[in-house]
Amino acid sequence: MIVRALIGAVAGAVAGAGFVLTLGTFTRYCNGGPGRTGCGTGFFTTFGLAFALWMVVAAAVVCAGFRVVRAGRGWWAAGIGSALWFVLILAVIYGRIFVLDGMYQAEVRHFLVTAYLVTACVAYAVAASGTGRSRSSPHGDAAREST
Repeated sequence: MIVRALIGAVAGAVAGAGFVLTLGTFTRYCNGGPGRTGCGTGFFTTFGLAFALWMVVAAAVVCAGFRVVRAGRGWWAAGIGSALWFVLILAVIYGRIFVLDGMYQAEVRHFLVTAYLVTACVAYAVAASGTGRSRSSPHGDAAREST
């Protein structure tokens, strides 16, 4: 279970970091310069596309990690992690719009970057630890050799 949670956390870290870097790259055309998350005319189109792309990357990392440790249900973990990440991102956006209205832009950026990374790691770690099982026999290799 700990190994599966670690696989999920690594997949979430890869996806979250990639998502943040992608948003930082596509928002360089804002007036404030690079690093402003969430501005520009094409932000809403790039946000959804980047989010979907990094969900696929995280699913591939989870499935590959599950395959390496010989655990089943990698696609279940990837699907549940993606759905959970989506819900958590919606909660972050809700909090940004309605709760953090009076913060400075630098503080909001720091909050969003941290929240995007943490939500991805938590979502995939929880999904991976809650799903999957070992493919090995419950009696070990001795039961297979005796037959």
